Amino acid sequence: MKFTQAIKMALMSILSNRMRSFLTMLGIVIGISSVITLIGLGDGTRQTITSSIEGMGTNLLSVSLTGNKAKSLTDTELKTLRSYSSVKGVAPIITGTATAKSGTDSYSTSVEGSVPEYSSVRNINVAIGRFITQDDVDNRYRVIDVGVEVLQNIYPDMKVSEYETLIGKTISLNGSSFEIVGILESKGTSILGSSDNRVIMPQTTAERFLQSKNVKTYYIEAKSSDDVTQATNDLNTFFTQKYDGDTDQYRVMSQSELLSTSSQTLSTLTMMLAGIAAISLIVGGIGIMNIMLVSVTERTREIGIRKAIGAKRQDIMLQFLIEAVVVSCIGGLVGLALGAGLSLMVPMIITGLNVSLSPNVMLMAFAFSAAVGIVFGIYPAGKASKLKPIDALSYE
Repeated sequence: MKFTQAIKMALMSILSNRMRSFLTMLGIVIGISSVITLIGLGDGTRQTITSSIEGMGTNLLSVSLTGNKAKSLTDTELKTLRSYSSVKGVAPIITGTATAKSGTDSYSTSVEGSVPEYSSVRNINVAIGRFITQDDVDNRYRVIDVGVEVLQNIYPDMKVSEYETLIGKTISLNGSSFEIVGILESKGTSILGSSDNRVIMPQTTAERFLQSKNVKTYYIEAKSSDDVTQATNDLNTFFTQKYDGDTDQYRVMSQSELLSTSSQTLSTLTMMLAGIAAISLIVGGIGIMNIMLVSVTERTREIGIRKAIGAKRQDIMLQFLIEAVVVSCIGGLVGLALGAGLSLMVPMIITGLNVSLSPNVMLMAFAFSAAVGIVFGIYPAGKASKLKPIDALSYE
C-alpha cells in the first residue's frame, strides 16, 4: 500500500467520526498550547528581569544586613566604605509606603529615603527640577522627587507637558506636606512592578517620617565593571571584621550574581511548569491509544476483508499507525496555533508581562506530539495487524 493512500484512508477514518476525533485530539491541543504558553511566559519573564537588572548597571552591588544583631552603619563606617579605591559611591536606603494626596485625589506609593549619591549609584535621573542635595539631608528638609505615576494619579487632569509647573508646589504624604523639587524620569513598568510609583526624599527626613532609623540596605557602585570583584572582596572584608566573622549578619550581592540566580530560578520554574503541562500530552496519548483500540474492534471485519484480498501485516499496521500519528499531528498544529494566540493575548491582558515565542520550542513541541502518536499508536496498530483473516471475517 502506498504511503499517500494510507494518509488518505487515515483522514477518511478521522472525518467519518468528527466528534470522537476532536475529543481525542483535545488532550494533545491542550498539552501543546500549555507547553508553548508557559515556556514563552517563562522566557519572557526572564528577559524582562534580565533587562531590568542590567539596566541598573553592571557595576552595582547591594549589601543587605540580614541578621538580628546587624545595626545600621555609622557615618564613620560609611566614610570608610567610600574610601576604598574600588568603590565609587555608597547609598544607604530606607523604604516604606505612604498615601500621596493632592486635593481630593490620593494614591498609595513607595517612599525611598537616601542621599544624593543614590541618583548615580542606581542610575536615577531627574526629568524636571533637581535631585535631593546634601543640604537637604543635613537640614532634614521636607523635599521630594516624585515619580510620574504618582503625579498621573493625584493630578489626573494635568498633562505631562504641564508637570513643570508643579516644581515648588506641595503634596501631602500621610498628612504631612512635602515640596516637590524634582520629577523623576520615567522608567516604565515591568514584571517587577512600576519604577515610576515612588517618591524619594532625604534619608534624614525619611527616618523621621517613617519613624525608623534602621537602615538595612546599602547600594554600592564600583568604579567600573572591572572593579566589581575587588569591591566585593573589600566589602566582605569590611563586614566580616565588623561582625567578627559572623557571615549570617550580612549579604553582599553583585548584579552578575543576582542575574545568575534569577535566571537559574526562572529556568527551573519554567521547566517545572512545562513538565506539568506536558502531562496532558501523556493523557492525550492515552486517549489516542484508547480510541485506536476501539477503532480496531469496530473495523475488525474490514481488516479481515483487506487481509483476505492480499493486504500484508505491515500494511494494516502502517494504516493504523498513520491514523494515530495524523490525529496527534493535527492536534499538535491546532495546539501550536492556540499557544501562539494565547502568547500574544497575555501581554494585552496583563500589563508588564511579556511572552517570548521560540521557533525551536514550537518545533520541539510539535515533534513531541508526533512522537506521542507513534508511541501510543504502536500497540493498537500491532493488535490490528495480528488479527487472522478467518477470525476477523467471522467477527460479529
